[in-house]
Amino acid sequence: MAVSRADTLSKVNKTQIYSDFFDSFASSPNSGDLAMKTNVDSVKQSIKNLVLTDMDERLYQPLIGTNAHEILFEPTNDLVAFESLKSYITYVIKNFEPRVQQFQIDIVSEQEDSDYLTINVYFTIINNPITQTVSINLRRVR
Repeated sequence: MAVSRADTLSKVNKTQIYSDFFDSFASSPNSGDLAMKTNVDSVKQSIKNLVLTDMDERLYQPLIGTNAHEILFEPTNDLVAFESLKSYITYVIKNFEPRVQQFQIDIVSEQEDSDYLTINVYFTIINNPITQTVSINLRRVR
């Protein structure tokens, strides 16, 4: 039984592999090449990078970012700040992370003075129905 090229391509699309470099640009101990994150780990890193990026931080891409650090310094109550931050995160994930299908954002203030926030993003990626979580910690530095 011969396998056609169309059958091979359809199998590749169903098991699509996402990859990205580690933030530290660490090298692989076996080959010496740059080490790679794949699939879910790659998407988690991308979401974390998008959330931690401030608007106008990326050259020629001023709309990528959330201004999350700026929101920590706003003199508003938690509800207003959290809803503003959620809308920024929703915008950036919907527009700049096409691998994510569905997601939910949960923001928790760890301390009474709101100097420390934990952002939990629960998401599913294309071709993987298992819900994944990425936690991002933000701390105000004085």
